[in-house]
Amino acid sequence: MMRVVRLTRVVGIGLLASVLGISGAATAAGNVQRPAKETAASFAIRVLKEAAIPPGAHSTHRLLCGLLAQAATSVGISDLTDLHKLYLVAESPDEVESYLEAHLHPGAKMTSTGNGSSPQCTEEDVEVSLPTSGNNEYLAQLVYTFSPVGTGSELRIDSQTVWVPNRPAGEVVPTGGVMEVTGFSQTSAMEGSSGPVTVLLSNSQAAAIRAVFNALPRAPRVLCMEDSILFEITIRSKAGLPPFFTADGDECENTVVVTEHQETLPSLYDRNCPLLRAVAKLLPAKAKSTREIAGQCKTWQS
Repeated sequence: MMRVVRLTRVVGIGLLASVLGISGAATAAGNVQRPAKETAASFAIRVLKEAAIPPGAHSTHRLLCGLLAQAATSVGISDLTDLHKLYLVAESPDEVESYLEAHLHPGAKMTSTGNGSSPQCTEEDVEVSLPTSGNNEYLAQLVYTFSPVGTGSELRIDSQTVWVPNRPAGEVVPTGGVMEVTGFSQTSAMEGSSGPVTVLLSNSQAAAIRAVFNALPRAPRVLCMEDSILFEITIRSKAGLPPFFTADGDECENTVVVTEHQETLPSLYDRNCPLLRAVAKLLPAKAKSTREIAGQCKTWQS
């Protein structure tokens, strides 16, 4: 799936790290103990503690290369928490990068590398994605940015995370009423969706959709510059009446936008597309685009 540009809200850069006293010690993946009650802040701290730090690195607060004043890359997702630490390292930038490549955690992936320059200094950067688990962990990545200083390097390590709270217990699909699902023959992020195809569900089909919907986790707050609706679920008191409940499945980050009695509820996250696939199974061939995207879910999410 193509990631679209979003507004980013960086929470607690530097300040939160100093207030909470982040340790510079590095540990192996999985060895950092989870707190009894995880929060967005504690998750960001835990990810930062997973960073690979070259032996002999010394923590510092003095910034030598201005390009390291901020992370080399940033994720365009709301509710992003970014914590960072600065280090002086005896090794050269090439040696630092080789160390990072050799010390990837199990399940971690190097997702990008880059470089930049200014009249005063140059920088290189490596972005590493870490595996997440559970319904609250949405994103975990480490951004390493390093610049030559004499025969050594200045190293900035950013923990960039998105952690979302549990969905409200009362946010479930209402029982009763008449449920319909709608798919589309064409979907486009530029032009929207067209060719709606609506199916009236039987009681057993509606019950299956409710079960999948009610198991979805809460989504982070995102703002997409371009988006399209892949499917819609509606519930009416009686056929022909306006719907009192709707759930729109957006292509943007698998978000499900929910309204009930014209009140917008927290959006949900259709992780790995179980709701999209459940809806697509009930749609005829005319809803071509919705059915095709549901079948390709793993491909366009990668």
